[in-house]
Amino acid sequence: MKHITENLTTPIYGEYDVIVVGAGPAGCSAAITLGRQGLKTLLIEKSNCLGGAWTTGFMNPLFDHQNKDGLLKELIDALKEKGQWGGFWNESFNYEYMKHILDKKACEAGVEVLFNTNFSRTLFDNKSVNGVVFENIGGRFAAKAKYVFDCTGDGSVAASAGCHFELGEDGDYTVCQGMTLMFIVGNIPEKYKDGLMIYEKLNAVYEKAGKEIPFKVPYLIPVPNSHFGVVQFTHMYEHDPLSAKEIGRATVEGRRQMIEAFELLTAYDEEFKELELVASSGVLGVRESRRIIGEYRMSTEDILSGAEFPDAVAKVTFGADLHTKSNKGQHCFKVLPYEIPFRALVPKGYEGIIVAGRCISGSREAMASYRVTGNCCQMGERAALIIADRLKKE
Repeated sequence: MKHITENLTTPIYGEYDVIVVGAGPAGCSAAITLGRQGLKTLLIEKSNCLGGAWTTGFMNPLFDHQNKDGLLKELIDALKEKGQWGGFWNESFNYEYMKHILDKKACEAGVEVLFNTNFSRTLFDNKSVNGVVFENIGGRFAAKAKYVFDCTGDGSVAASAGCHFELGEDGDYTVCQGMTLMFIVGNIPEKYKDGLMIYEKLNAVYEKAGKEIPFKVPYLIPVPNSHFGVVQFTHMYEHDPLSAKEIGRATVEGRRQMIEAFELLTAYDEEFKELELVASSGVLGVRESRRIIGEYRMSTEDILSGAEFPDAVAKVTFGADLHTKSNKGQHCFKVLPYEIPFRALVPKGYEGIIVAGRCISGSREAMASYRVTGNCCQMGERAALIIADRLKKE
């Protein structure tokens, strides 16, 4: 590939105890916890709100929350207090209230948040990470820190520092789980307001139109105290999750599938003829990309045997759930409740960097279990407490 050489002078935006990159469930939880521990914390987010998959991604329900206390319980209690928890399987929430509650908690914790800010590269000396470079409307800046949390979901900060990672099977991204573009619909038929799997409905209209359905486990997921719901249906396979070009193609295909499904439902199904298409999510749902190689690698055996660890940062009960092209559905299997050790969040051989979320160290099958948002939230919080304790002792 051809290249250019740049001579850049990058101003230092500030110096912090910890910088968190990515404000999804893991990143928000880490930043809020660090701020509450009195640490000077910068949270960098590429979108205009906190919450990531929870908010920008229209992700419901909130899986694997039942066995967790701490910040996750705080969030759910706050949603309940506002009457914005319930809906599908009694574990769904209103996206705008989730944004608002996260804003409030981050502000109260003293976290400095930069929205609409893109991570550019990691600053490191040998294998010791000490900051990041980012860009936003104000320009290009560097920020220094004692620790950096990579909560990007894709392990982008760790990869920029040179941390090794796994992708798919032996680097073959074509086997990665299908990507999904969630979308909101309104004027839901009364009988579907508690939420249902709508495969029979969609498959029937696709057959009437002489078309092939792209996914066989679609759900209509109502949002509590509203007249709208979100649809999990579109599935795009064999796209490289580390290529902006491929992610763009998957997003365009997701919108095509969304429009096709909406038009077929309203044209061929009497119950859904008044359905309204409201909006697609602002971010593509990528289930699988980099898995950073850590000091410990979660194995498939760990999740099947109910592994426990003295340095546990999360307790997982959610079964493995792989969205596969082979059956245009989900390959699921049960797990025994197991723990994730802090070591799986520490990139092997590196200092000053923690990864939290689906990009931690583990097999594809293990990741397919712990990747859901309740677990990512707990990882971020518990890892933040460990790092806060270390920094206070220095």
